[in-house]
Amino acid sequence: MNCLSYSIRCFLLLSFCTLCICCKPSEEDLLKDLSTDQIAIVQALNKAIAPIQDADPERDFSELAPLDTALANAQVVGMGEGTHGTREFFQMKDRLFRYLVQKHGFQAIAFEANFGRSVIVNRYIHGQTTNLSTAAQAAKSMYFWTWSTDEVRELLQWMKDYNTGKPASQQLSFYGFDCQYADDEFPLIREFFYKVEPGLVSKVDTTANLYTLTTKSTATDSVRAQYTQRLPGLYNLFITNESQWVSAGGRTDYEIARQAARVLIQQANIIAGDACNATIKRDMYMAENVQWLLTRMNTGKLSLWAHNYHISTLTYGNCSQPSMGGYLKQKLKDKYLTVCTLLTNGTFTVRDASKSDTPLTQLSVHTADVKTSYNYLLGKAQYPNFIFKVNQSGLAPSLTSWLGANHPLFETGSGFNESRAEQYYSIAALTGRFDILIHFRDTSQSQLLP
Repeated sequence: MNCLSYSIRCFLLLSFCTLCICCKPSEEDLLKDLSTDQIAIVQALNKAIAPIQDADPERDFSELAPLDTALANAQVVGMGEGTHGTREFFQMKDRLFRYLVQKHGFQAIAFEANFGRSVIVNRYIHGQTTNLSTAAQAAKSMYFWTWSTDEVRELLQWMKDYNTGKPASQQLSFYGFDCQYADDEFPLIREFFYKVEPGLVSKVDTTANLYTLTTKSTATDSVRAQYTQRLPGLYNLFITNESQWVSAGGRTDYEIARQAARVLIQQANIIAGDACNATIKRDMYMAENVQWLLTRMNTGKLSLWAHNYHISTLTYGNCSQPSMGGYLKQKLKDKYLTVCTLLTNGTFTVRDASKSDTPLTQLSVHTADVKTSYNYLLGKAQYPNFIFKVNQSGLAPSLTSWLGANHPLFETGSGFNESRAEQYYSIAALTGRFDILIHFRDTSQSQLLP
C-alpha cells in the first residue's frame, strides 16, 4: 500500500468517526420537549443504569457483571420479550442464558413452547437420535413462527455444541412449558408404554384417534366429551403404577411420559370455554409445568424464555388473574427473578392485525406517539442500550415514584395493527412487575428461517 493511499484511508476513517460523534444525540437534544419533572426522572435514571454495547450473545460478559448480586440468589430467572419478533430481545436472552450457564451454574432453559415438541428438541441437543438433523430444523419444528428464527437457531446450536464431550451431569437441557398442542404428547406416552406395559398401547391409540377427530371441523360435542373423559384415566395409570413403571422404564422417562399425559388434560381444558378461560388457565398451567421441572425433574436452576407478560409478577393480570410469573412469585418468593426487554423505537416480525388474513410481516412502532409511556422516557437516557435494576436501593425519590406509578408500557404479542399502535400499551407500574429491565433504543426484526 503506498503512502498516499494509506493517508486517504486514514482521512476517510477519521471523517467517518467524527461524523458518528456529531450524530450522537447530546443530552440537550435528548431532553428537549420534556417537562421539568420528566427531566428530573431521566437524570436520576442516568445515575442508576449500566450501559451495554449491544445484544450480541458472543460478546464478552463483563457488561453483565452488575447483575451478579441479583442473580446469585435466583433459582428461576424469567427472561421476557416486549414483542415476539425483535432480534435484539432474542439475542439478549441468548446472551443472558449463556451468562447464567457459565457464571451462575444454570443448566436448563424452558421456552414458551409446547411440552412434547420440546422433548424432541432436547433430545437433539443431547445428541440423541431424532428426526431433527440441524439446529434450524429444531427451531422450525416448534410450531410457532416466533421460534422459527435465526436467533433461536443460534441458541440451540450453542447448547448442542456446549454439550458435546461433556458428561451427562454437566450438559444443558431444553424444555417447553406451554400446553397449546397435543400432537407430540401421544407418541411420548406410547413410546413409554412399549417399554413398561405394551398391552396399554392400544388404549393410547384409541385416545389419540379421538383427539384427531376433535380437531376436525365436523367434530361433535359427543366426540369431544369422549376424548376429554378418557384423559384423567390415562393420567391416573401413571399415578397407580409409579413404582413399577419407574423400575421398568427409568425415572426420567417415566416423568416425561406422565407429564405428557398431564399436558393432554391441560390442552383439552384451555380450548374448552371462552377466551378468558383459555387465557387464565394457560398461564396457570404454564406455571404448574415450571413447578414440575423444579420438583419432579429436580432442575436446580432454570431460565424461562417467554413474553414479558407471562414472566411478569402480575397478580391481577388478564381476566383479573395472575400471570405465569405471578403464580411463580407466590410459590418461589425471592428465588424468582424477572428480566424484561423493552424498546423505544423498533421494527419487529409480527402478524398484521389490520388485515383479515393477518399475514406475517415486519411492522414498526415509535413510542414518541405516546409520550407518557415508560418506553419513551427510557429512550431519553444517556445510553441507547442499558441494564437497569428496578428495585435497587438509593434511587432518587422522583425515579422511585415514576417506577411505582401506572404508565403506558408498549408490548405486543403475535399480532399488531400499526395504525392503532396505542391499543398495544398496557397500563401498569414497573415496580412489582419486573426486577431487571434491559432497554434498547432502536431495534430490528427477528430473522425468520427459510
